[in-house]
Amino acid sequence: MEAEGSFISSTMIMYEDESVDIHYENGAQLQLSPCGSEFMLVKGSVAINGHTLETPVRVRQRTRFTISAYKKFVIAALIFRNKYASQPYLPKELTAPGHKKPLRSINLEVLWPSLSSSEAAIGPESETIIKSEDKSTVLTLAASGEEFFVEYACRFSENRHQQPQNLDRDLECIQDNQQQRESSLTYLTAEYLQSPINDIQKVDQAGRKISCSPQMIIDEAKPEEKYQSVTVVQHHSCHRIAPSWCYPLSLARHHWTARVSILGDSEEDQTRSSKTGQILNRTDLAIEERRFLLPQALPLICPSPHLHSWKYPDPITQNQPDQNSLTELVKVLWHQGVTYRILDDDVPLIEVSLGDGSVIRSKGVLSLYFTHYKPQCRSTETNVKEVTYHINGLPPDIPGQLYSISSIVSRASSLLTRYKEAKKIRLIDTPSCFIQHNIFFQSTIFHGNLSNPSNLGLNENYKETIESWKKGSAQNGVAEISHETVMEACISESLQRTAKAIQDIDIFIKAASKT
Repeated sequence: MEAEGSFISSTMIMYEDESVDIHYENGAQLQLSPCGSEFMLVKGSVAINGHTLETPVRVRQRTRFTISAYKKFVIAALIFRNKYASQPYLPKELTAPGHKKPLRSINLEVLWPSLSSSEAAIGPESETIIKSEDKSTVLTLAASGEEFFVEYACRFSENRHQQPQNLDRDLECIQDNQQQRESSLTYLTAEYLQSPINDIQKVDQAGRKISCSPQMIIDEAKPEEKYQSVTVVQHHSCHRIAPSWCYPLSLARHHWTARVSILGDSEEDQTRSSKTGQILNRTDLAIEERRFLLPQALPLICPSPHLHSWKYPDPITQNQPDQNSLTELVKVLWHQGVTYRILDDDVPLIEVSLGDGSVIRSKGVLSLYFTHYKPQCRSTETNVKEVTYHINGLPPDIPGQLYSISSIVSRASSLLTRYKEAKKIRLIDTPSCFIQHNIFFQSTIFHGNLSNPSNLGLNENYKETIESWKKGSAQNGVAEISHETVMEACISESLQRTAKAIQDIDIFIKAASKT
C-alpha cells in the first residue's frame, strides 16, 4: 500500500442508508457497507496516460478481518460512521485493549435523573453536561444550544446466535469466580511460600486437587473478558432528536436556558429561549418515564451481504467527491474540518457544524436564508448571537479568519439543492441490509415492550405506528416484512405513476392537436 502520509482524508460522506464513502487526497477511496461489516478500497485512479481499459485496483474485505495495512483507515471510517449512525458497528478485533471495559449488566436501558434532582456541570467551552443516574451515560449540550454529544457504554457487536438471555447469570458467575479466585490465590500464595518447591499439589475444600504453580496462575483464563463493552461517542442535532435523547436533552436545555442569553434581531430569535424552557415546566416524571433504551450495536455478521452495493467514482467529477453521486441522498458530509448534516423532513434543512462551537442552519422554506448561532463565552455568562445571511449577500472573507463563511454557506446551499433534486427523482429506494436488520430488531424489541412503550423513548406517533404495524403483522400471521413484499409494493407504485404520467401526456397531445 502507498505511504500513509498520502492517505489524508479530504472528504467523508455518510449517505441516507448509512453507508460511508471516504475520499483521500491521493485519489484513493474507501467505502463501508450500510451495516459496517464490509468495506471496499479503491487504491487510486487510473493515470491520465494509462490504457483506456485499465481500471483501479479494488480490494474488498470483511471489516473485522482487515489486514494491518488497511487497519488504520478502516478504524477511522468506523469512528466516523458510528458518530452519526443510528446504530454503531463495534467489532472487538478493531478496538484497542485499553478501550475495552467489562460489561456489568445486560440492561439496555438508561435511567436519567428527575428535574428537581438533576445537576448540570459546565465544561471548559461552556458546555452543559448531564449524566445518568449511574454516571455511565453522558450528554453534553454545546454552548450554542444547537448540537449535542452523547457518550455511553455499548456491548460489542456479536453474531446473531449469541443470545444475551443468560448474560446476567454469566456475569454473576464471573463475579463469584473472580472473588473465589482472588481468595484462592491468596490462600495458595501463602501455602506455596511455606511449602517445598516440589510440593505443587494442594486439595481444595471439595477434595479436588488443584495446582498452585506459577505456570497455572499465568495461563489461567479470564472469564470476565467474555463480555465487554466500549464507549460510543455520537454527535446529534438539537433540531432533529432521536426519542432516546429527548428527555436528557430537555434537562440540559433547562439548565442551559437559565444561564444563556439569546442575542438576535427578530422576534423569533428573542422568544426561542423562553420556548425551550417550557419543555420541563412540570412536576418530576416517574422512574419508568425517565428510563430509555440505548442504541445497541449491529450484528457482527451482516444477515444480507447480497444487498451491499458500491458507489464507484465518476471520472468526470472525481476531483469533487461530494458531487459524484447526484442521485444519492447525503446524510452527513465532512470536508476540511466542517460537518454538513441534512435534516430530512417535509421541508429539508441543512445544518453546518463549524468546529468552533458555532452552527449554521438553513431557514426551512426560506432556503436562501441561513442563521449563524455564535456562542460568546465569558467567565460568568454565555451569550448566543444569531446572525442571518442571504445566499446572495454573504460577508466577504477577512484575512486571518479560521474559515470562509461565504464558501461554507455556498457549499451548504448547493448540497441542500442537490438533496432536494435527488429526492424528487428517486422513485424506489435501494434495498439496504441495514433497513432489513432494523425491521427485525425493532420487531423483536417492540414485541416485549409494547406494554410500556415509554421504556423505548418513543413519541406518541411512533408508538401508534409500531402498534398498528404489529397488529397488521399478527392478523396476517407474519412476524417480519419480507423483502419481496416491499419490492412488489414499490414496483406497483412506480408502475401506477408511470401509467398516470403516460395518460397525462396523451391528454396533453390530444388537446394540443385540437388547437
